[in-house]
Amino acid sequence: MHIHILGICGTFMGGIAAIARQAGHRVAGCDANVYPPMSTHLEAQGIELIEGFSLHQLSQFETMPDLFVIGNVVSRGNPLMEAILNQGLPYISGPQWLGEQVLYGRRVLAVAGTHGKTTTSAMLTWILEFNGYKPDYLIGGVPLNFTVSAQLSESKYCVIEADEYD
Repeated sequence: MHIHILGICGTFMGGIAAIARQAGHRVAGCDANVYPPMSTHLEAQGIELIEGFSLHQLSQFETMPDLFVIGNVVSRGNPLMEAILNQGLPYISGPQWLGEQVLYGRRVLAVAGTHGKTTTSAMLTWILEFNGYKPDYLIGGVPLNFTVSAQLSESKYCVIEADEYD
């Protein structure tokens, strides 16, 4: 499946992009600001990045994406979002995509709260990893014991930093 992510350079949407790519999807995306470290992290995984939300992106695709995943940074009035709506193109929110495509049927450990979510999510992921459970995860930062902020495998456990969900 060809997935195009609007707001791809945020920590949550960048994690969604990485997970979608690990699942074998063709992934590209756009954001108002495309710069390191997120841009280099995504490009290293073969994810194409486009700076800005120009509606002209739609005419530049060799083949139209099968699905647009919309980050919460994108709202009505955004030129690309309006074009997607006006043309009746298939779209879904990042949290809904995560729930339907990744979390469904798994044991989810969601870390919520005001402070310490990234640290707690990283610690929980490491505890599970250290004990042989090899969890999937989506964390708002790169944990010290791992090289990426999001990992998808066949694990029945998934740790997520429950943030940025509208």
